[in-house]
Amino acid sequence: MTTNSEFRTNFYVCIVGSGLVGLACGILLRRHGFKVTILQKDLTLGTLGAGIQLHPNALRVLKDLGVYDKVRAVSILPQAIILKEYKTGQVLHTQDLLQATEKYDAPVVTIHRARLLGILYAEAIARGVVIRHGVSIDVAGVDLAGGVLRLAGPSEEIIHADLVVGADGANSVIREAVTGGKPAVVPHGKVVNRILVDEAAIMARPRLRHLIERPNIVVWLGPGGQAVTYGLDGTFNIAFTWPWSADPKDAFFGPQKVDFEEFKKGLAAWEPDLRELMELGGDALRWMFFEHPGDGEETPWLDPSGRLCIVGDAAHQVLPYLAQGAALGFESASILAHLLGKTESEQQVRDCLDVYQRLRKERTGHVVRASLKTSRLWQLPDGPLKDERDREFLNEVPSAGYPNFLADPFFREWLWGFDAKAAAGEAWARYEQERV
Repeated sequence: MTTNSEFRTNFYVCIVGSGLVGLACGILLRRHGFKVTILQKDLTLGTLGAGIQLHPNALRVLKDLGVYDKVRAVSILPQAIILKEYKTGQVLHTQDLLQATEKYDAPVVTIHRARLLGILYAEAIARGVVIRHGVSIDVAGVDLAGGVLRLAGPSEEIIHADLVVGADGANSVIREAVTGGKPAVVPHGKVVNRILVDEAAIMARPRLRHLIERPNIVVWLGPGGQAVTYGLDGTFNIAFTWPWSADPKDAFFGPQKVDFEEFKKGLAAWEPDLRELMELGGDALRWMFFEHPGDGEETPWLDPSGRLCIVGDAAHQVLPYLAQGAALGFESASILAHLLGKTESEQQVRDCLDVYQRLRKERTGHVVRASLKTSRLWQLPDGPLKDERDREFLNEVPSAGYPNFLADPFFREWLWGFDAKAAAGEAWARYEQERV
């Protein structure tokens, strides 16, 4: 009779994508004893991108991964989220983050994405995850029922896996194989211009040095756009959301260089301190935002044979306005890995994937919708709706429906209080009760 440990030791998982979510999934699956290989199309570890916020629900998973202390050593602990009116710089709302640290036993931190990726990569290697770079797959090379991947290129190497996990992002090949087609491209009508500034240059400006001396996440709320700023341990991150075409014909994928001087000309109405900060930036790259394609319950995250499933942006791409992209991906990786760690047969693996899909679709759907609503609330044009929103910020105590969802005590508890490992355990217990 095969024991639980023997089953896992002989079970081979192939993860497509070595981003944050793929690496987290690989680390946890190795802890449960599975054989794990990660395939990555890039020849080297990616370093594109800039800052990332990690909230308590994400940090809880990083603790489980065993990398929390390493992350904290190279991250910044902001004291508050400060929302400001874009023209005057008036503070509309200040959300204390240090109290959140005490309540949720995990902080909010900011970190450079490349540093976080490097920490997870090193941990995956140390755990025995095999990572192969320069490996591409096209959808024609995916055999759903057989768990077979045919690699693109002249070698046409074939990989047989008991389970293939697609952590290959919003343009996922594995998602296309599972769903039978590419998802609709739904431009958000916005781009994000990312600018990095040397903190020493900010410290030399008396009106700006408070941004470094008192680390906060500061957000200017403007018409059709917003500027999110925070420190990254030596570098200061500016993510400026700006209007763009919503026509799919104008969509672009990957970063583009910004005409920075032309962009700054459009900021004449914004607060002088923000404009002074922008003058310290030398250049910028922009990325286009896309909305979730609005999958219904009928859109699968796994194939009927139980050989393939998807996680992270491949399953639940979310806009960044609640800073939950990485957090949701970490949650999904954790739940999937901890559910799989309880399986003792291939049938249970198939059942486990069903449990994972049901559990994650509901929660991620709520966050996707809340993030989209946040963009509408925070980027209102000048006029009576903006005036009413600002009145709520200034005069009302945060409660249900408050225009900063992260300050809404009910939503925040639901979002930040989530424990992915515990949720997996509870879901498995319900599954076993149903089998009796």
